[in-house]
Amino acid sequence: MIYQLILQDTQWYQFLINAVITIIGRLLDMLSTRYVTKELKLETNKLARKIGWRGMILMQIPIVILGSLDFYFSFFILWWSLLLFANNIEGSWYIKDVGEEEYQKEIKVRLKNSKAWKIAISEISSILKFTLAGVFIIIFLFVFNDYLAVFLISLALIIQGIFGAISSILYLLELKKSNSSKK
Repeated sequence: MIYQLILQDTQWYQFLINAVITIIGRLLDMLSTRYVTKELKLETNKLARKIGWRGMILMQIPIVILGSLDFYFSFFILWWSLLLFANNIEGSWYIKDVGEEEYQKEIKVRLKNSKAWKIAISEISSILKFTLAGVFIIIFLFVFNDYLAVFLISLALIIQGIFGAISSILYLLELKKSNSSKK
């Protein structure tokens, strides 16, 4: 019964396309995680730390199978994986420079002197950046049918992505230049 529901009016190659989309997304996340934290010391997902790399690879099999069943689900997996990829590589230059273990030690030292509420407030930016944007896009799209509002939210995300990256790069390069000119 379930097999017939899944296969109705779907060509075999669509499953293949969906699987490829899903695999690309999961590879981006896994490879960026491996790049930043080979020993998984910086992995924020407790389950992933516990099961290790082999377990994480095995967990991808059901995700790829599920993603292959529906284009929109594979598309969702791809985009969520892209966000995880971006999160993983953000600031990775510093981690790669000082090393995974040293970076973790440095964070632990800084955390000792910080209050829990300050940590929580500083780390809620993802809610502001992604969750609120997503909620308002869904509301304006499905409740109000307001495509202009969805366009403007999307445009703000695009602009912030571009200008945020450019300004961070320029700032870091400026610091690098001023640091090397002092020598």
